[in-house]
Amino acid sequence: MPADAVDDNTFSVTELNTTIRGALRAAIPTSVWVRGEVQGLRRSRPGHLYFQLVEKDARRDRVQSAMDVALFRNHLMTVQAELRKVPGVELANDVEVRIRATVDVYPATGRLQLIMSGIDPVFTAGKLAADRERVLRQLQTEGLLAANGARPLAPVPLRVGLITSAGSAAYHDFVHELEASGYAWEVGLCDVRVQGANAPRRVVWALRRLARVAPDLDAVVIVRGGGSRSDLAPFDAESVAREIAAMPVPVLTGIGHEIDRTVADEVAHTTCKTPTACAQVLVERVREFVDRLDAVSSGVAHRARAGCAVSDRELAACVRRVRQGAPRAVARELAELERRRGRAEELGSRAARTAAATLDARTEALAAAGARLARSEDRRLDALTDRLRALDPARVLERGYSITRDGDGRVVKRAAALQAGDHIVTEFRDGRAGSTVDTRELMEP
Repeated sequence: MPADAVDDNTFSVTELNTTIRGALRAAIPTSVWVRGEVQGLRRSRPGHLYFQLVEKDARRDRVQSAMDVALFRNHLMTVQAELRKVPGVELANDVEVRIRATVDVYPATGRLQLIMSGIDPVFTAGKLAADRERVLRQLQTEGLLAANGARPLAPVPLRVGLITSAGSAAYHDFVHELEASGYAWEVGLCDVRVQGANAPRRVVWALRRLARVAPDLDAVVIVRGGGSRSDLAPFDAESVAREIAAMPVPVLTGIGHEIDRTVADEVAHTTCKTPTACAQVLVERVREFVDRLDAVSSGVAHRARAGCAVSDRELAACVRRVRQGAPRAVARELAELERRRGRAEELGSRAARTAAATLDARTEALAAAGARLARSEDRRLDALTDRLRALDPARVLERGYSITRDGDGRVVKRAAALQAGDHIVTEFRDGRAGSTVDTRELMEP
């Protein structure tokens, strides 16, 4: 093929992109309506808006397809005017929209994009409402709408788990209201962002974390500042609603929206307009308990004072009766005492005489028994003396016998106890004699 023929069919990049652009405009000459979810919304310095319109797999929540969208400043005012017609709807991330746009190719990069020129806010509002109603019906069917509301709120809910963004206006409003009450609050903060694409997942994480320490909590509070209806979309998420329903302690919401109620509000134990109002509910709960306690204390004190007054009157009456009756009572008691003293003296004298007679009789009997016992013991002693005299070794020696002892002074009773060369001492009636054993002779037994 000749080289010039090749050149005739060769496009530059810009020429090709422009040709494609022309073909698209010829194929789709007018604006089209496209629906999808907004992701990656950003504003450029000149004031243009750029984002991606994505379509997700409903079951897996994954992006199936996407297209770049450009909303130039000259169309932005028109779009904003249309959004104002339906309060609460705005162009924001994670919001499903239906936009009017023309299909275009940017020649410089060849990127396919939609040039946005209008929006259908009714579609977005309807979609949000439809999703919300679907979730509410499902929760109602499963009996979850009233599950958390059935949890009893502690009479003194001082231990609070707080889910919000640390340092936000909602955080400061809530905590300031608690601190201003002067009660001893314990607030455990789960610091999470409560808006944006990942807000539902973060709120679910915070709820599960607080559920693990539920025995140490009296209530869980979710608060955020005000925002558009689109900003509240995370609190319409089914996952958030289910976690609130499953919480073992009451959940209070103060999402900061004066008009609409989110699904989270419907499932929560108590719903408040603002974070400050949420704190006021808890403060009022504690104040009511303190007031009841004060009332009971006052009642107890009043009854105690009344009882003391009655007792004082009764005591005064007793004192008067005592003062009036004491002299007569003392006289009666003295007379009775004198009578009993005389009786006691008479009985004592009589008992002393009887005891003396008994003592004399027993003394004589004891003396007679002692004499008899002495005579008996004398006879017994004489008998023992005779036996002892008969067993006295000296008497034995007097009859011609002797006693032999070994060198240690032990009596030798058997010849077998001696050995040749042993020294022995023989005791006679009139003295002792020492000797040495030369031989020994044993007899047959």
